[in-house]
Amino acid sequence: MTKESNWDFAPTGGSPDDGIHNSMIEHFAGNYNYHLAREIIQNSLDAKVDGALGPVKVEFKMEFFNHVDFPDYNGLVKILDKCRDYWNDFDTNKFIDNAKKTLEKKSIPFLKISDFNTKGLSGGDYQKDGTWYKLVKSRGSSSKHSGEGGSFGIGKGAPFAASDLRVVFYSTNNEGGFTIFQGIAELVSFDQDDEVKRGIGSFGDGQLSLKDRKRYPERFWRREKGTDIYIAGYKNNSGWENDLIKSILRNFWYAIFNNELVVKIEQQEINSDNLELYLSNNFSGEPFRDDVEPIGNPLQYYLTVRRGAKFSNTLKETGEVSFYFLETEEFLNHVAMMRKSHMIIFSRLFRFPGNYSGVFICNDKNGNGELRKMEPPAHDKWIVERNPEKGKIIFEEITAFIKDCLDKSKIIKNSTSSDVPDMYKYLPDNEDAEAEINNIGITYTGKEGIEETSQLIQKTEIFDVPVTITPQRITLINKEDQTEDDEEPIHQTEPEKTKPRKRLLRKTADLHIRAYVIKEKNNEFEYEVVLKPKRTGKYDLKFFSVGEDLTEKLNLTDISLINNQRHFHVGNLIKSIPLTGNIETRFTVKFKSLFKNALKIDLNEV
Repeated sequence: MTKESNWDFAPTGGSPDDGIHNSMIEHFAGNYNYHLAREIIQNSLDAKVDGALGPVKVEFKMEFFNHVDFPDYNGLVKILDKCRDYWNDFDTNKFIDNAKKTLEKKSIPFLKISDFNTKGLSGGDYQKDGTWYKLVKSRGSSSKHSGEGGSFGIGKGAPFAASDLRVVFYSTNNEGGFTIFQGIAELVSFDQDDEVKRGIGSFGDGQLSLKDRKRYPERFWRREKGTDIYIAGYKNNSGWENDLIKSILRNFWYAIFNNELVVKIEQQEINSDNLELYLSNNFSGEPFRDDVEPIGNPLQYYLTVRRGAKFSNTLKETGEVSFYFLETEEFLNHVAMMRKSHMIIFSRLFRFPGNYSGVFICNDKNGNGELRKMEPPAHDKWIVERNPEKGKIIFEEITAFIKDCLDKSKIIKNSTSSDVPDMYKYLPDNEDAEAEINNIGITYTGKEGIEETSQLIQKTEIFDVPVTITPQRITLINKEDQTEDDEEPIHQTEPEKTKPRKRLLRKTADLHIRAYVIKEKNNEFEYEVVLKPKRTGKYDLKFFSVGEDLTEKLNLTDISLINNQRHFHVGNLIKSIPLTGNIETRFTVKFKSLFKNALKIDLNEV
C-alpha cells in the first residue's frame, strides 16, 4: 500500500520561533511580479542544457485547482488554524485570514512556471552540490555555480512573495532521468500536541521529497526534462500579465534579442522576432529616464545595441568587454550594465556633453566571475567591497573604458556658452544629482503640441557632424480644421451627382496618432507612424509641415508596406489605407527635408 503524503513541520527543539515577518519573502514584497520574473528567468537561463541549440523557453500560465487536487488540503487548513492560535497578533491574523479566504475558493489560483531546453534540478535531498538541494532543501545557499547568474539563495523567496498562502510546489525531471517533487510552506511556528513546530514545512515523505509519482497528483507530473514551479494561491491581481511582461522586457531584452530566451505569458510569446514590437508597444512614448530599476527606458537601450556605435576591448582584469553608444533625443545618460548572464544588473549615470544611451557587456568568463562576487543578494549593483581582492581594480577598469568610449563619441554642437574642454570627464558620476539636466546640451525643446514649431526645432537641432536620430517624440498637430477645397461638401443638393464622400476626423478623440523619427540618412528622415481610429474603414492620409506662420504640404519620398500591402502615394497623400477600429496600424514614411518637422496629419475617411 502506498504511504500517504502530507504536510510535515519539524519541531523547533527549543530554538527561536518563526514569526510572520520572513526577510527572505519581504525582500520581494510590493512589486512581486517584477522580482518574480527577474529571479525565475535568471535561474532558467543558468540551467540551459550544455551545447543545446535554440533558446531557453519559460512559460507563465494560470491554472486553477480544486480542493481534491491540492496536496493535503485539509492538513494545510488545520495547520493555519494552529498558527493563528499560537500567535494571535494582528499581522499573523491578517495573513491567516487572507490565506483561509483563498483556500475556501472553489477554484484556487496557481501560477505555473515551466522552463524548457533546460537541465532540470540536479541531485537530491542530501547532495549539497546539487541544484535541487540548494533551491528546495536549504537556506542561504545558492542554486547557481561559479560564474552563473546568482551568488545567494535569497532569490528563492520571490515565488513565496507572490503567494497568498506562502506555498510553492517544485517538480523537476533532470538529466539523470529522475523526477522529484516537493511542496514548501513558509508559515509561522505553531503548537501541535504540546510540541512547538517550525514555520517552514514540506509536503512529501515527511521532510523528504517524493520520487514516486503515485504519491502526488498527476497534475504535477513533469514528463519532459526541465522544471515546473507552482505558486499556490497566486496573487493574480488585475494586470498581472502586463506586470510580468514589463519586468521581462526591462531585465532580459538583450537575452531575447540574442535569441537566448523566449518567454510566453498565457498566449503572448516574446521572442527575438517580435521583441522590438513589444518594446515599442510598452515603452514607446515613455520617458527616456524613469524611476524604475534599472533606470532607463529599455526600448532606448535596445536601440542602442541595434543602431549604435560599438566599442570593444580586452581589459587586463575584466577581460573582453563591449560598449554601445547612441545619441538620443531626450536626456537619459545612463549605461545599462550587464555580464554573461545577459540580465541587466543595474544602470549607471555617466556625464556627457549631450544626450545618449549606453550599454556595457562583459562576456568574459573570468571577468563575469569577478563581477558576480561584487553583487549583493538582489543582484542589482556592483559593490567594490564585496570583492576585496579585485573589486576596486575591475570597477576602475570598467569606468575608464566607458569614459574613453564616451570621449570618442563626443558630438560637438554649436553653442554660445563657454565650456572647458573635457570638463565632464572630471565631474563625479552622481546618480542622485539632477542638476545635469540643465547643464548638458539637451536637444529636446521641452514644448509639446502646437508650441513646438518647426522653427523651434530647427533652432535647437543644428549639428556640426552627422548623427543618428533615434526614436523620439515628434510633435503631431491634429486640430479642428475646415473642409479642404479639393473635397466634396458633406451636404449636397443633387444626390444623383454625389461623389464618394469623405469625413474629416476633426476631433482628436476620434483618432490616436503617434510618430517617431527612427533614423536619418543624407538629410532624409524616416518616421514611424502609428494610427488607431475608432471606426473601421478606408482612409486617405495627408502630411503637412507646420511652421510659426505657414503650413505647407510635406511631400513623401517613400512609405513602407502597410498591413503587408503596398499603397499609392503622391505628394503628401497616401490613398485608401484600410484601418481597423481600435487597432493600431504601424508603418514608416520618409520625407525629403533638412530638418525634423512638426507634423500636422489629416485623416479622411472614404
